[in-house]
Amino acid sequence: MMKIFGKVLDANLNNGIQKPNAACVEECYQQSDCILVFMNSAEQCLSFGINISQKLTVVETTKEDKLFVAFKTQFSLSQCPAYKAMDLTVTVGTETVPWIKNGSEYTFKRCLEDWKMFERKNNVVVCMQTFVINVTRFEAAKQECEGKGPYKLTGLQTVEELNWVYGFWIGAKRQEAYSGQEITEFDFFDGYTVLDKEFYTTNCLCGGKKASNAMTEDCMIVCKTFDGHLRMNDDSCESTINGLGVVCGYRLL
Repeated sequence: MMKIFGKVLDANLNNGIQKPNAACVEECYQQSDCILVFMNSAEQCLSFGINISQKLTVVETTKEDKLFVAFKTQFSLSQCPAYKAMDLTVTVGTETVPWIKNGSEYTFKRCLEDWKMFERKNNVVVCMQTFVINVTRFEAAKQECEGKGPYKLTGLQTVEELNWVYGFWIGAKRQEAYSGQEITEFDFFDGYTVLDKEFYTTNCLCGGKKASNAMTEDCMIVCKTFDGHLRMNDDSCESTINGLGVVCGYRLL
């Protein structure tokens, strides 16, 4: 546990319990799902569990404020890193979620329940979940995600994301001006994916038309290709038998 002078934004210690600070910290340390403790000099204590916390913000305070925060974190017992060099992380299942430090604030963000978190360039963090459902049309795939909440049929932007998605519709459609052409110019509808032409050129079988019947293929499904690799494959927007379902997403803000 790492203890600092600080407070948890939007947390009221009057809603906590009366317990000595040392006991509160020890209890959190022993509980596998506890990630953070907020305390004061009057020995009021609030604990935060990983299963209920999707976003927490900790702000550094001064000694005079008599407020304390203890983070659960991991580092080698043979080292005692300087405070500014601390790399605070939380383990969520098989994922490691960092506390992001910005000035005097630490922010912890995680995805809903078992949604998968992906970090992109420029501090963009995206949460994704796949849903197995019989969807044969692109517009219907978009509606499936939007009908589940504030989610979108997501685009892909990294190899890590591509390797996680298999057999699902993704939120990419070839621009109308290039319809049916072997050109990687795609539009996205999720609000956070931007076109990386190198990524799509390298990882997409994008012929634009089906060789057997010249059907236009402007929408995208992830599939395993003849060489055993997972790739994006353009398919008909109106009728396909290849999709297992949809991959929905949202940006973690």
